[in-house]
Amino acid sequence: MNKTLLTTLIFFSISATTAISKEVFSVSSKDRGITAFDYVVTEVEQREGVSILNIPKFQERSAQASRWLMCVYSELAISRNAEYWSSIYTDNSGDKVTVVLPQSGSLQDKAFTGIDFLGTQPKITPVALFKKFCGLK
Repeated sequence: MNKTLLTTLIFFSISATTAISKEVFSVSSKDRGITAFDYVVTEVEQREGVSILNIPKFQERSAQASRWLMCVYSELAISRNAEYWSSIYTDNSGDKVTVVLPQSGSLQDKAFTGIDFLGTQPKITPVALFKKFCGLK
């Protein structure tokens, strides 16, 4: 086997492994049997400790949908082995929500480095607060 072919195979093998390890997070309220509202949460960007979620109609959400979304953020945190989450958005930020997954309950956590707080004071939420409420393990 020549070196070029071997190098190409190794490259694609590593690329495929990397792609698999960065699974896109997506959740649909309808698919979960919820009939009171219809939201689809799709991760559009992922980097260490941060996920950018697209949530169509986010600005129109009800209190009930807001509580469900907090369960979704908790589920995302659990899937990334995080004990905390913080959602960053404003009334004018549209359908994009930044979810930071810090390793501590501090805004000084490295996960917040370079994050635009959009003029807000983010609240850090322990996943443990929502595990039982949301039926998460």
